[in-house]
Amino acid sequence: MSEPPLILVSNDDGHSSEGLRALVAAVETLGEVVVVAPEQEQSAASHAISIHRPLRLRELRPRWYAVDGTPTDCSWLAIHHVLRARRPSIMLAGINHGPNLADDVTYSGTIAAAMEASIFGVPAIAFSLAGRNCRDFAPAARFARALVQAALARPLPPRLLLNVNVPPGVEPDGYVVTRLGKHSYGSGVVEK
Repeated sequence: MSEPPLILVSNDDGHSSEGLRALVAAVETLGEVVVVAPEQEQSAASHAISIHRPLRLRELRPRWYAVDGTPTDCSWLAIHHVLRARRPSIMLAGINHGPNLADDVTYSGTIAAAMEASIFGVPAIAFSLAGRNCRDFAPAARFARALVQAALARPLPPRLLLNVNVPPGVEPDGYVVTRLGKHSYGSGVVEK
């Protein structure tokens, strides 16, 4: 009998975030889930990696780890240390508390965690709840489960990274593939 798929999960909102717990609960019956997530919230950490200080990895419970570093550090440590004996079938990041749209993906720790995995040949999907004040992760988690189930049934290319934004408060009945848009926060500076 073959081994169940190994599913690596991380985020940028920290190991105790509601979105992470919802994502793990949604996919835990699809394979063996291992969580390696930041000790603290790391939103907008971008693709920062810690190279000038030691990282601390703490096992919170079986297959659930906290790292005192960035989301990128989490993916790197998961693939090269925690899971060095067995490569993940897929890496999931999220469910992020807020959207990751347009140029904002360059700042996102959620996207960076997924990107780091994809760099090392692990297909990755970053999930975000595309509403600022919504905390109902259930519809996004159900959508994530369906997408991950399909991705495990028909494996994704090794270096693929999907960025998935789920609208808040609705049960998605499909998806649309789009191009990355443009966004600017402006160029104003407040001097004091």
